[in-house]
Amino acid sequence: MHILHLTPYMSQGGTERCIVNLLSESLKRGYQVSLASPDGEGLKKVSRSVRVYKLENWRISKPFSSTSALKRIALSIGKEVDIIQVHAAAEMAYLIKRYLPQKPVIFTCHGYDTSLPVYFNYWLASKFLRRIDYLIVLNPVQRRYFVRAGIGEERLIVLPNGVEEKFFLFPSTKTGNDGVVGLVGRLAKQKNIRWAIRAQAKYRFASKLLIAGDGPLRSQLEEQVSRLKLREQVVFLGYQEKMQEIYPLFSFLLVCSRNEAFPLIILEALAAGVPVLIPNWLPGLKESFRSAPGIIIFEGGKDLKEKIERWDAQIEREKMRKFARSFLWKNIFPKYDELYHQALNKG
Repeated sequence: MHILHLTPYMSQGGTERCIVNLLSESLKRGYQVSLASPDGEGLKKVSRSVRVYKLENWRISKPFSSTSALKRIALSIGKEVDIIQVHAAAEMAYLIKRYLPQKPVIFTCHGYDTSLPVYFNYWLASKFLRRIDYLIVLNPVQRRYFVRAGIGEERLIVLPNGVEEKFFLFPSTKTGNDGVVGLVGRLAKQKNIRWAIRAQAKYRFASKLLIAGDGPLRSQLEEQVSRLKLREQVVFLGYQEKMQEIYPLFSFLLVCSRNEAFPLIILEALAAGVPVLIPNWLPGLKESFRSAPGIIIFEGGKDLKEKIERWDAQIEREKMRKFARSFLWKNIFPKYDELYHQALNKG
């Protein structure tokens, strides 16, 4: 089997790490794998056994150059591939199906990072996905959005992200609740770090707030911390290559993004035995993780502080790690493998 993955970006985010793991697991099974993507830091993690095609300047704002580059790649290797999996860009899935109509195309929706109403993103994407063979979504709420937008239920598959083995190697050894709360992710608007800093100023929910990540808002966030006189309480760690060694520093991981589908950081923290705080404004995560050990749902800053103060540091730590282990990529990939064969048989 020859699988071609297409992505509109390849930096160092969760989508890119998902792609790298899918490539790796496919290679382990002896499949031939190709990747078409723009340049990015994430390409450094791609195995040399993967044939990489550079997709120059994929930007919807420059449709002619973007689509012509994709068409050249499609026509040059289209006869060689058996399955095409497109990540994140519905318009890319539409175009590749148009260029290679006989090939099964699978689209993975990794969620949407926009200021538009949540449902509108899925409605708009659905207009490009009418002829796509299968759509992978990461949580049941995404599935309902697409059904509402007119995508047939038989084509929608809920498949969660996986977690890498390395995150189990450094389990938390904290013996008490010291109130250290971690935030992990790109310092961009969608991650809603401003909210966490404001909540810390008002409620003092954390003894220390450790922020691991970098991005365009870093200087503004640092200014906000200074303005609110929180420099002793909020620490910017910058981008961390070895996050598996950082999670054990946290008593809690805080997720407070405006939108999330299935962030890898939740499983990574649970793999280290670190409980995760999830806000009630993320319905997809609430539904996916509500019954999972170590998941704490909060309603706002005041409730966040109360939930942290009441948490027993020793409770469910091994249950958390056991739960996360069921999401190891070696356990998740067989579901992808089954879908690949289903798509081939359908064709």
